Amino acid sequence: MLGGEEELPAASAAIQFAYTGRVQPGISVREALQVRQQAAYLLLDGCVEACVEVIRGALVQGSAGSGSLAATACAAASGSGSVAATTGAAAAGSGNAAATTFAAAAGSGSAAATAVAAAAGSGNAAAAASAAAAGSGNATAATTGAAAAGSGNATAATTGAAAAGSGNAAVLELYSCAALWPDPAENAAFAALLTEAKRRMVAHFGDALAVLNNKERYEQMVALPAVGLEALLESDDFGTDSESSVVLLLAEWMAANHASTDEALRRRLCGLLRLAQCSRAYLAGVLPVLAARHQRSPASAAGWFPMSVTEATCMLAYSTASEPERKAMSAEGQAWGPCAGMATMPVGWRNTQPRRQRLPADGRSFDFSAGLTEMEKSFGALKPGEEGLLYPRLPGSRLGDVVVAQGLEWQPFMKWVSGASTAGVFASPREPAALAATAASRTAAAEGELLTGAVAAVPRMRLSVSGAAGQHSWSGRYDAAAVVRIWCGWGWAEALKLHEAATNQQPNGSNGTGSNVNSKLAARWAPYLQGGTRLEGSMVLLPPAS
Repeated sequence: MLGGEEELPAASAAIQFAYTGRVQPGISVREALQVRQQAAYLLLDGCVEACVEVIRGALVQGSAGSGSLAATACAAASGSGSVAATTGAAAAGSGNAAATTFAAAAGSGSAAATAVAAAAGSGNAAAAASAAAAGSGNATAATTGAAAAGSGNATAATTGAAAAGSGNAAVLELYSCAALWPDPAENAAFAALLTEAKRRMVAHFGDALAVLNNKERYEQMVALPAVGLEALLESDDFGTDSESSVVLLLAEWMAANHASTDEALRRRLCGLLRLAQCSRAYLAGVLPVLAARHQRSPASAAGWFPMSVTEATCMLAYSTASEPERKAMSAEGQAWGPCAGMATMPVGWRNTQPRRQRLPADGRSFDFSAGLTEMEKSFGALKPGEEGLLYPRLPGSRLGDVVVAQGLEWQPFMKWVSGASTAGVFASPREPAALAATAASRTAAAEGELLTGAVAAVPRMRLSVSGAAGQHSWSGRYDAAAVVRIWCGWGWAEALKLHEAATNQQPNGSNGTGSNVNSKLAARWAPYLQGGTRLEGSMVLLPPAS
């Protein structure tokens, strides 16, 4: 029996297959799943398999056709000059009948009509009848899709319009329709389809840095249902610079989707993290804070990470232990110490195999810039000897002013002391909002101090500032020994050589006006200004040293 009026179009399309022997062309992935679902219920030979092949074809083509990312799938028509139309009516109650008639005009003046009727009421059985007449071999039917409700652990929401231009729209739509999937354990053909889809989805997202630094991919990631995120986390092909970035990726997803999760799901997702591969800043700072929040309020959004404070301490010890010590801590030998019995923790946490590094040999570059107006705000009103900071914009990054690496946000900035002949170039780490305290309390303040007081290793990174003619002018590279506290800067204090101030410069015959300040700043910073008005440079994330 149909679950509701919204399932009638899919049921009609499935029954039409019995007459035409084909699934209507041009349908979306969601529509194909809906038709497959009805075909399985109606035991229509061949239709289930045909729908799976339609989805497989969409994956291969890299798109699911027009409208495939809408919250409801769009109507599709085939044949020259064909037009599709759908009308529906439903009545409920004892002895009432619900009937829906579908009529479609197909090319060359031919017409096809399908009628589906369902009787409702006590003891009544549902019946469906379908008839199709086609002229010149053309027949069309219009269908509309409806999102199926999930169990609360998987979202039926689509990945959003951001994916419309993506070559992987079909695979994203497939995962957005997880509530329509059959049980892969009982359907070998669909299980094989999911294996291929998972490979394509992992290839689409690539690595944690590509997701966390790109607005489109980030929006697609947080729109994934749990089964989609799980596919990323469990894959050996999903890359990262550090497992800390993968922890942050999960934190960002949880911030958007916690309400649709339960404890069992959160444990399953968190169990896929390879915590032994996290940076020391995460092992010593972030994980203990997440564990404390979970211990204090395990059901809250802040307590999403199912780890005890003791387990967080043990993970720090485990990450620095020798192999014999790790075996003992995992109870593989004679158990010893307070961290004995780590074998009860998720296997993923103790996984010592790093994920793949996917940064190209020449790195991943993010351009930054600041106009003369921004420079005036930072430096224009300084008194002699006063220090000013300039934070340029990074339009190519997701957040616009920082680049995510090692699970932290890194912000480039320039420092200049008024009157000095040089200016500094620095980078500063800060904790992402997804990790920040969610409540104002003494405990939250203590947690904040643990995070902000942490010392982080600077990722392999190169900062560059362009010369006035667009030529390379200055660059500095951080080596493996560079470390810095959260919210503090690390870099080169005398990186940029500025022009000497013209002591007799009095533009417009006055001193202190906006145009005068602009003129003086432009003169001082002239070696680095593009067109005399804009400072430009780049922050490049580099792969690990070979």
